[in-house]
Amino acid sequence: MKQRKLTLILNAVLIFFASTSTTISAQTIAAGFNHSVYRCISGTPQSVGSNTSGALGIGAFGDHSTPISAVGLTEIIAVDAGYFHSLFLKNDGTVWAVGGNGNGQLGDGTTSGTTSPVQVVGLTGITDIAASMDFSIFLKNDGTVWAVGNNSTGQLGDGTNDSKTTPVQMLGLTGITAISVGQFHSLFLKNDGTVWATGGNYYGQIGEQPLYGVTTPIEIEGVSGITAISAGGTHSLFLKDDNKVWGVGSNAFGQLGNFDVGSYIYNPFELTGLSGITKLSGGFLYSLFLHTNGTVMACGANTFGQLGDGTTINKSIPFIIPGLTGISAIDASGSHSLFLDNDGTVYAVGNNNSGQLGDGTITQRLTPVVVNEVCNVVLSVVENAIEKVSVYPNPCREQLLLALSDSFTTDTNTVAELFDMQGQLLHSIKLQATTTSIEVADLKTGIYLLRIKSSAGIFEKKIIKK
Repeated sequence: MKQRKLTLILNAVLIFFASTSTTISAQTIAAGFNHSVYRCISGTPQSVGSNTSGALGIGAFGDHSTPISAVGLTEIIAVDAGYFHSLFLKNDGTVWAVGGNGNGQLGDGTTSGTTSPVQVVGLTGITDIAASMDFSIFLKNDGTVWAVGNNSTGQLGDGTNDSKTTPVQMLGLTGITAISVGQFHSLFLKNDGTVWATGGNYYGQIGEQPLYGVTTPIEIEGVSGITAISAGGTHSLFLKDDNKVWGVGSNAFGQLGNFDVGSYIYNPFELTGLSGITKLSGGFLYSLFLHTNGTVMACGANTFGQLGDGTTINKSIPFIIPGLTGISAIDASGSHSLFLDNDGTVYAVGNNNSGQLGDGTITQRLTPVVVNEVCNVVLSVVENAIEKVSVYPNPCREQLLLALSDSFTTDTNTVAELFDMQGQLLHSIKLQATTTSIEVADLKTGIYLLRIKSSAGIFEKKIIKK
C-alpha cells in the first residue's frame, strides 16, 4: 500500500459503536513442531497449539486451539516457529524469543525457558530469522549470519561443536541473502546463486561431505543459479532461476520425489514433475511447493494427513493439493502444514493433537481447514475529545489533516493509526510534527476508525470518507 498522508480534527462529541470482533489479515505464517505462529498485518504476533514449553509467548502455560496474542510484542515484521520455541523480528532489527531454552536457543545468555518473550542478546540489524529444534540462526543486514543454541553437529558454523547461549558469528559467510534450518543442519543462499551449509550430514542433506558433517560452512557442489532454499528435517530443497526444484538428502518417504525412494542421496538432482514453482518448504519428512498459479503441490510422508489430500498415504510423486487456490505462502513443519491465501485467510491441515491447526479443536484434519479467528481484534469505538488535536475535514474526500497544538507533546511512541471497519490496519504513522496529512482519495466511501496512541492514552475518532 502506498504511503498516504493523513489529516485529523477531534471534537468533544461522544459517539459509540457496538463492539465487534473482526479480522485483521495475517501476513506471515510459521509452522512449528506442535504449534503455529502468525504475524498480523497490524504488526502483532499470534500463536496457537502446544504451549508446554511456553512457545506461544502468552506469559503462561496451557495449550490453545484458537490463536492468541503474544504478550508485549508490537511492530513485528517476521516470525518463525521451532520445535519448542518461537522467534520474532522487530522493525528495529532486534530479535525476541520465547519458549524452551535447554540448549540456549533463545539467546538470552541462559538455558532457562520463559513464557514471555525476551530479547536475544547483542543482535541488531537483523533482517531474517530461522528457528529449528533447539537452535536459532539470524541473517544480518551486512550479509553475515549469527547463530545460537545446540551445536552438537556444527550447525552454528563457528568451527566448534560447543553449544552457545548468546549468538556467535558463523565463519566465512558473506553476501548471504537467505537462511533456512533443518533438524541438524543450516542452509545459506549467497548473492551469487550458490548454496552453502553447515552441520550434520547423516542423510546427505548438505551434499557430498562426511557423514558427521562440518562445523564451518561449505558450498554445496552441483547447484547454481539458486533463488530460494528450504531445509527440511533431513533433506534440502533448492529453487533454480528457471523455477524448477532441486534437492538432496533423505528421500526415505519420497520427500524428494519419485527418484530412488527410500534412499539417502548425496548429490543434488532435479526433482521431476515440478516446474513453475515460486516457493518451497521442507517439512520434517515431506515437502511443499507453491506454483505460480497459486496452487500447492506436495510429496513425502503423510502419516498425519499433512499433505492435505484426504488420506494418510505417503506420496512420492508431487501432486496438487485439492481445494487450495490463490495461495501466496506455505510452511511445512513436523506433521502439519500452513497455507496463506492472498486475501489473508490461513488454512491448516495435518496433526492437531495440541490444537496447532487453530480450528478450535484437537481433531486431526486430512484436508485443509480455515484457521479460526486468526488476527481477530475487537473494534469498540468510543470517540474522545482531545483539546490539543484537531482532525479535519470530517467528512473528508481528498485529504485528512491532523493539526497538533503547540502545547501537545509528542514522542517516538505517538502514533496515528487508520483502520477500516473490518479491522484492517490501513496506515500507521508516527506523529512528531505539528501538522500531518494523509491523502485518502483512494479509500472507498465509508466509515473508518482513527486511533491515536500517545503517552496520554489512546484516543479514537470516527472518520467518514465521501
